[in-house]
Amino acid sequence: MDNQEQAAMLLLSMGENGASQVMAHLDRNDVEHLSYKMAHLSAITQHEAEAVLNRFFRRYAEQAGIARASRAYLQKTLDLALGDRVAKSLIDSIYGDEIKTLVKRLEWVDAKLLARELLHEHVQLQAVMLGLLPPETAAQVLQHLPQANQDEVLIRIAQLGELERDVVDELRQLVERCMLMAMEKSHTQVAGVRQVADILNRFEGNREQLMQMIRIYDKRLASDVADNMFDFIILGRQKAEVLQDIIGAVDADTLALALKGIDPELKRTLLDALPKRMSSAIETQSDALGGVPLSQANEARRQIMDTAKEMMENGEIELQLFEEQVVE
Repeated sequence: MDNQEQAAMLLLSMGENGASQVMAHLDRNDVEHLSYKMAHLSAITQHEAEAVLNRFFRRYAEQAGIARASRAYLQKTLDLALGDRVAKSLIDSIYGDEIKTLVKRLEWVDAKLLARELLHEHVQLQAVMLGLLPPETAAQVLQHLPQANQDEVLIRIAQLGELERDVVDELRQLVERCMLMAMEKSHTQVAGVRQVADILNRFEGNREQLMQMIRIYDKRLASDVADNMFDFIILGRQKAEVLQDIIGAVDADTLALALKGIDPELKRTLLDALPKRMSSAIETQSDALGGVPLSQANEARRQIMDTAKEMMENGEIELQLFEEQVVE
C-alpha cells in the first residue's frame, strides 16, 4: 500500500470519532484523497494491517515524548507576561492568523453561494476573503463575481498585508453569515436529481422503465435527471464504435488522466475499444503518470463527458444513457 492507503487504513482502524478528529486538521484536498482511499480499500490482509500499525507505533515511539505547547497554553502564558495585544500578535506569528482557520471552513461552501454573499460587501473585504481562501476555491468564487470588478479584486489581493483587528472582526462576522446561509439554503432538489441520476447509472434493473415512470410524473424532472446522467460510468455500456468516436475527439493526455482510479472493468472496456497499439500507448502513458490528484482525474473525466454530450447533441453519435429493453 502507498502512504495514502496506509493513512486511510489507520483512520479506519481508529473508528468514526478518532478519524473525524484527525481529519479536522487536514485541508480539503487531503480530506478528499483520504476519503476516496478509505472508500476504495478492500481485501486488506492481517499482515498488511499489522505492518501499517507497527509502522505507526514505531514512529510514535521514536518521538521525544514532549508535546508542543497548545495555542491556549501559550496564549494564557504570554497574556500574563506581555499583555493581551502584544501576546496576540506573537501568537498569530507562531500559529498563523486565527482567521485563516475560520475561513478554511468556507472551502466546503458552494462558490456561487459565497459569491452572492460577497456581492453585498466592499471590494476590500472581498479581496481579504479571497486572499485567505485556498487558490482553487478563491478562483471559483472570483468567476461568479462581476467581471468588471474582478481585476480590482485581484489587485487588492496582491496589495494585502497585515490585517487590522477591525477588519478581522468584520471578516469573522462575514464568515459566520456565510456559514449560516449555507446551512439555511436548501440544495435538496439539485442534490436529489443528481442522486437519482447516480442511482440509475448504477442500477442493474430496467432503467428505461423507471425513467418512463418519472416522465409520466414530471417531464421536466425526467429531463433534469437525464442531463445529470452524463457520468463517466455510462461509457462502459456504449458500443465500441461510439467509444472510438468519443475517444477520437479527446486528446491522449486527457484520456490517460481520466483512466486513473476508475473501475478496472470500465478501464478495460475503454481500452479494448481502441486499436491495439493506441490502447497500449494510452495505458502506458496513464501508468507513467503515477499518483495524481483526484480533482485532476475528475476534471479530465468531466471534459470527456462534455465532449460526448456535445457530440450527441450535434447528432454525431447515439449515446445510450441506459440500456433499453430488447424485444424479438
